[in-house]
Amino acid sequence: MRPALEALAKQAPSPVLGAIYGSGFEDRPQLLARIAARMPLLGNDAATVKAIKAPETFFGTLERLGIPHPETREGRPAKGAGWIAKRRGGAGGSHVVPSRLQKDADDIYFQRWVAGRAISALFVANGRRCRVIGFSEQWPAPAPRRPWRYGGAVRPANLTKAAEAEMTRAVARVVSAFGLKGLGSADFVLTENQPLLLEINPRPGATLDVFAGAAKSLLGLHVDAVKRGRLPREGLAFEGAAASTIIHAPKRLIVPRSMIWPSWAADLPKPGEQIDKQRPICTLLARAGTRGRAKRLVETRKASLLAKIQKSQGEQCEQEKERRKCSETDEAAEHQHPSRTAGARHHR
Repeated sequence: MRPALEALAKQAPSPVLGAIYGSGFEDRPQLLARIAARMPLLGNDAATVKAIKAPETFFGTLERLGIPHPETREGRPAKGAGWIAKRRGGAGGSHVVPSRLQKDADDIYFQRWVAGRAISALFVANGRRCRVIGFSEQWPAPAPRRPWRYGGAVRPANLTKAAEAEMTRAVARVVSAFGLKGLGSADFVLTENQPLLLEINPRPGATLDVFAGAAKSLLGLHVDAVKRGRLPREGLAFEGAAASTIIHAPKRLIVPRSMIWPSWAADLPKPGEQIDKQRPICTLLARAGTRGRAKRLVETRKASLLAKIQKSQGEQCEQEKERRKCSETDEAAEHQHPSRTAGARHHR
């Protein structure tokens, strides 16, 4: 890890302030500790991440604070119907399955399934207080044995003032209890205007894309909160609506080397990279006047771009077949007429 961090630091155009991390560390906080040994962490430290991702600690704190949440337990329920299994520190929803499909393991806990809308609150915190930046609504991209895999998000979420206020209070209490810093998100399930807190993501997450474009940089707010304890005095203003989604590979594919990506695609793979079935290809963004139009636009772009990738891959495969065919024909010709090749060399 040390050579990789040093190589990244050398490529920086200015002195390195520290490391900002995203998803993938919640189940391995020891890696955060190793990074922190080399450079400052601009976010929550390993101990904080470990604590807030431990179900017994997190949900025990919610009980103490009086924050509503689904029934949660470490042991497998006697009757599996109506329960889901989650992996400690899991992210992206792929780790969430019906409890009957989950084998026993030390890093698994169980939660009663609650039907409702998936709402996420983006916030920035300074260790004591926080400012909720906005709310988005999420939807899944189901896959075999992964019915709750993350699919995308749209903002603004259609919420009552009462629901917004209750979620904001819950976030503030959790921030104070765990001393959270920087950008983070709180995931709720909203049922009949009653929000139930599912988890806290103690780092910048996938919904940042739909909140980009404000007058103040989100990463600027993150650094200000972590290093200086500053929070925005008021909420940020956003124009219209925005949505983002993830394209997953319907089958194993190789990214075409000639692929030209549109400006509304992000997190792009490398040319020639192999992507396994059901793995993410890239992220897509869309902006529109309303949340309904933004979501429809991003879904239309998803279908269009996936068709383009598959078409380009098909054309690339055909070209490679033609090249191989020509090469094999040339080799066969040389074997059939060795004297011609020898004669040409003799005359030179």
